[in-house]
Amino acid sequence: MHGPEATVITQPFFLDTPAGALFAVHHAPAAAVPLQGHVLCVLPFNEEMNRCRSMVTRQAAAWAAIGFGTLVVDPLGTGDSAGDFAEARWSAWLDGIDAAHRWLAALPGGCRVLWGIRLGAILATEWHARHADAGTALLLWQPVSDGKTHLTQFLRVRIAAQIDRPDLPKETTASMREVLAAGTAVEVAGYALHPALTQAIDNARLDSHRLAEGTNMLWLENAPVDKAEPSPGTKALLARWPGAGVACEVRTFDGPAFWQVHERVLAPEAVACSTDWLRTWAAEPANAGAHP
Repeated sequence: MHGPEATVITQPFFLDTPAGALFAVHHAPAAAVPLQGHVLCVLPFNEEMNRCRSMVTRQAAAWAAIGFGTLVVDPLGTGDSAGDFAEARWSAWLDGIDAAHRWLAALPGGCRVLWGIRLGAILATEWHARHADAGTALLLWQPVSDGKTHLTQFLRVRIAAQIDRPDLPKETTASMREVLAAGTAVEVAGYALHPALTQAIDNARLDSHRLAEGTNMLWLENAPVDKAEPSPGTKALLARWPGAGVACEVRTFDGPAFWQVHERVLAPEAVACSTDWLRTWAAEPANAGAHP
């Protein structure tokens, strides 16, 4: 076998947690590749999770080639994990990160990097800030900085689906939030959104969480090749966050917005950037011996 697949061993399993079994896939380096540690992936929200899976698998294979395993876990109520989406809660998703981190901590090398994608970036950052673990690096792919804006965009999917249904009452994101505030779930694209979950997402902000001094972080954002710089919103956010003492590197990649499109697309430059960053970070003397 040739290519990245030759250096990765894929192991699907169920991770036991008090809330139920979470479906997980561990992408481990082949025995011939010296193990350096592991990356824990925190997946995006709803359909973005499905659209990113090919990229996650491609990235895991690239990391396996340089000695890093990757653990990918479907949060409670999503994918092949226990529970219906109506049972999904932000706190349960944080508990799932806890369980996954403990599983990796028992392996040689432990968890070296927390990798959050889109809304998963806020979850990963909140978990990282709570544990104040500067020895674990943070990788954020196309991060969502404001949960309320992100949820509003998702609620608009329901409005778009009803645009050709004059028989139905006209809805707005504000009217849907009124229903949620009254304690009733709202279904969008087959996902039953519980009020407790939507309230937590509305309150979720990346800059609410201060990272431990000494943390290394990569912010990876999509940008056209002719611009190759982060958006004005990103620049404004990073001017005030994550704060002094955090080694924040910002990189951009050119390629399709794989988290948005329905068909399977890849952005090889994002994988190359993340692989180069992890290789460089792990090779630094302060980090080379950081794992057990």
